[in-house]
Amino acid sequence: MASITEQEFIDLHSAAWRELESETAYFNKHMGRLRNRIDSGSLTRERVDHYIELYNQVANHLAYSRTFYGETQTSEYLNRLAGNAHAVIYTKTVLRPGAALSFLGKGFPKLFRQEIRFFIVALLAFFIAGLIAFIYVSIDGRNALAFVDEFTLMNLREEGSYDDFTASMASLNGSYIGSNNIFVCLQAFAGGLTLGIYTLYMLIQNGIIIGVLGAVYASKGSSAFFWSLILPHGVTELFSIFLSGAAGFMIGMAIIRPGKLTRKTALVEAGKKSLKLMIMAVLFLIPSALIESFFTPLDLPYWSKFVFSIGMFVLLTLYLCIGVIREIKDKRKGTAGDLNDLQITE
Repeated sequence: MASITEQEFIDLHSAAWRELESETAYFNKHMGRLRNRIDSGSLTRERVDHYIELYNQVANHLAYSRTFYGETQTSEYLNRLAGNAHAVIYTKTVLRPGAALSFLGKGFPKLFRQEIRFFIVALLAFFIAGLIAFIYVSIDGRNALAFVDEFTLMNLREEGSYDDFTASMASLNGSYIGSNNIFVCLQAFAGGLTLGIYTLYMLIQNGIIIGVLGAVYASKGSSAFFWSLILPHGVTELFSIFLSGAAGFMIGMAIIRPGKLTRKTALVEAGKKSLKLMIMAVLFLIPSALIESFFTPLDLPYWSKFVFSIGMFVLLTLYLCIGVIREIKDKRKGTAGDLNDLQITE
């Protein structure tokens, strides 16, 4: 017979259970698999050691509960709690079939929303620079020479001028455009190592170019023509640029403000997340290059290209919102429901 009742057992050990539950959620969110994350001599190592101690305690509590109380709700809860902790401590990270598809379908949209503040900073840097350049050149067209050389301005595409479309030429252009855009994104990403300063420079520079060209075409009365050449592929292309900028800013922020982690650990954590963003940035450049090569050169009504652009923007927005409703429901429901169901008395 047990020396204490089940309720007394719960009252005695519930604090440790709550702590393990909280720490499991923390490590799942911030640290991933502990086996590859222990940094000797840091606070993280101490936290990991304490986490393992909590796991061992709960494993013993589970054995005691099953022995003296049987398969009760308490035993079921402890089994689930110990199982979750065991997965964090012992399970190795492996490439599972379908893991990539799961990340594309659910993981990336969630990661994007978690780090959206960096994306917004990148977006604002680009558009503010572009808007200032647009206004500056609109005041006096000669101001464009401060950003673009005269040869480039003299050889801008005239309204109604399209390249002769052939599949072979489009494929060649697509290859060149794609590789060039990837290079730009990699520069923005790598700029994170300069504390994000070079990343900011790249975003501002590209924003200025768009702003200057937009103002030049506006002065000619050809704004619709210009934006019909930019927006169809620009939705995914600009998204990729902002995403790579966000990845760069994440790296820079980890160096500047590592928080409670060591700077090395914070940089490793940020690097893993930002690398995922970069992979997606490169993937989004594929449809961008295809659109710019096969759709943009077509002599179609401007409105059709604008409708296409809106459609691309809507699809992208819907994709990034995957899982939002579920997250809202989970947030309202809370994460402590399992333990509360045991009706623990204080």
